Amino acid sequence: MQRKIRQTQTIVPFGVGAIFDFKGESLVACDIFRWGPRGEKIQSERLAASLGVTEFRSAPTAGSNAWTPSTRGIPYARFPSWLFCQQCRRMTRWSRSKEQEGKAPTCANCPGKKQLVPMRWIQICPVGHMDDIDWKRWAHSQNPSPEAGQCHKEVLVFETVGGKGAGGLDTLQVRCQSCGSRRNLMGITSTGSLRTIKVSCNGRQPWQRWNERVDCVEIPLAVQRGASNVYFPLVHSSIEIPNPSRADANNEIALAVKAHDFFRALLGVNEGGEMFKMMVETLVSEHGVKPEFVKALVRDEKQRAAGRGTAVEATPGDLLSEEWAAFLTDTDNSDDPYFRTRHVDLVSTTPDKVMSSLADRVDKVVVADRLREVRALEGFHRVTPAGSDRLVSVALGHKSSVTWLPAIDVRGEGIFLSLDEGRLAVWEEEDAVRDRVAELEKRLDASFMSARLRERTGPVLSPRYVLLHTLAHLLVRRLAFESGYAASSLRERVYARSSTESGGVSKQAGVLIYTAAGDSEGTLGGLVRQGEYPRLQGTIIETLQDAMWCSLDPLCGENLASTFASLNFAACHACTLLAETSCESGNYLLDRVLVIGSHAVRGYFQDVLEAAVEAAGDGVRGLS
Repeated sequence: MQRKIRQTQTIVPFGVGAIFDFKGESLVACDIFRWGPRGEKIQSERLAASLGVTEFRSAPTAGSNAWTPSTRGIPYARFPSWLFCQQCRRMTRWSRSKEQEGKAPTCANCPGKKQLVPMRWIQICPVGHMDDIDWKRWAHSQNPSPEAGQCHKEVLVFETVGGKGAGGLDTLQVRCQSCGSRRNLMGITSTGSLRTIKVSCNGRQPWQRWNERVDCVEIPLAVQRGASNVYFPLVHSSIEIPNPSRADANNEIALAVKAHDFFRALLGVNEGGEMFKMMVETLVSEHGVKPEFVKALVRDEKQRAAGRGTAVEATPGDLLSEEWAAFLTDTDNSDDPYFRTRHVDLVSTTPDKVMSSLADRVDKVVVADRLREVRALEGFHRVTPAGSDRLVSVALGHKSSVTWLPAIDVRGEGIFLSLDEGRLAVWEEEDAVRDRVAELEKRLDASFMSARLRERTGPVLSPRYVLLHTLAHLLVRRLAFESGYAASSLRERVYARSSTESGGVSKQAGVLIYTAAGDSEGTLGGLVRQGEYPRLQGTIIETLQDAMWCSLDPLCGENLASTFASLNFAACHACTLLAETSCESGNYLLDRVLVIGSHAVRGYFQDVLEAAVEAAGDGVRGLS
């Protein structure tokens, strides 16, 4: 029986290793080795080089109507295998041999053949394994008799105990009908609860057979199967940008550039450093080409080197740097089918005081009529999203033979904003700003989310990242009102690199708000229209005004401990937070005070707001 989900959901939230609830059934997505040689190939050379794979593939699609031939989709396994009947409460350990095509599991003891319901609790371990809880051992664990657990025919029931109130785990128990042993679920999710009954990790995933298990010394943790720590996917994405060197990679000029001594040196120098700029300028002057052409040749050579497995590899930081350069480069790409951008004005040539203040802080505005994004699932964590050594590959033990990753290819449109680097650098050096972000970074270092969020922020949490991330959230919320898109259809991409970061990466300070949906909603044109002059200036001013007021103020505005691990300051669901599919950092590291300011900290856009308030007051006095 086929259970249908959207193709985009095979990456997030129902990718490899994730639990998928479907009409009372609970399933888990199997590894990509079991997909077989199926699925449409997706091209993304930059992302493939960054992740060290040869290609990407989308999940194979199944027929959607009677006229489309029925095809096999991707495999999901039933999990948990312990099920119970809501009528007779009898528990059943389901197996593959009991599966019937097109039918959900039913109770063999009830005359009505009631559908069986999956047990709510499972066990996971920090290494990433997941399995059923040994309910037989749990039921007999408090029976002091030495014969406990040695029943000739164990029949377990999952039942409710009366007389103990409602809602507590002590009202639920697993009982053995054969010997009468029982134990309620009080404390089952506490640390060490499974250790006390001598349960160890089985070292496998639910869809793997017993001969595929590995030795694991970790003590498993009992959790609800819908708990947030069951699945932390690691998803990488890339905006596909044009490569001006591709068409001319083998012509005489390109070959001459590659033959220059400086070109080989460029492959080992970080883009953005003074040495890199000097060598690029030399090649430009000697061969009469544009800097973008030389940089594209360098990117090509790095990608080819990564494909051959040499030491020169692209990194996620390189992906953002290349995208940043592509957005800032004002070239004619009207013929590009995937990346079509236009530089537009934010304000008029004779702006008033408010618009002049805004123009001083926003450097460039670029509207993207067409965007193509590739998102790939590399693996997942359980319990905590930390440690590359504990990342479970989507191919599991077949990683050496499976040289591709599952991905989706989506298209959309967007608005790109970059901030003025000079003003931003001065603002970042203010003591109040640095002290506020330093406190947030201290909490980030102590958080279990540190490793995952550092992939976004870099080694140092800079004020510009928190500012840009919060600004992106505020813009998404405002654009959802004005562009015609739902907020969950909009996504953010933050470009924030400062001089404090190592590696010589060029400074970045910008955000991309874009639609990237798997259907036509991502290309309706409403977002690009809102990014053109004069609509965008009004949108930004209204965004800043929205940030001034929150229905939970003054509690929200003065908050210094919001969200799990206190990784947000002045931010809540009423003013700043977005759907998790829209945010690249899980709704962490947000603070609208850095945008609009407060009595203690001066916000980056505070002068713009003050000018707008003053202009509004003058207008009111003029009417009176």
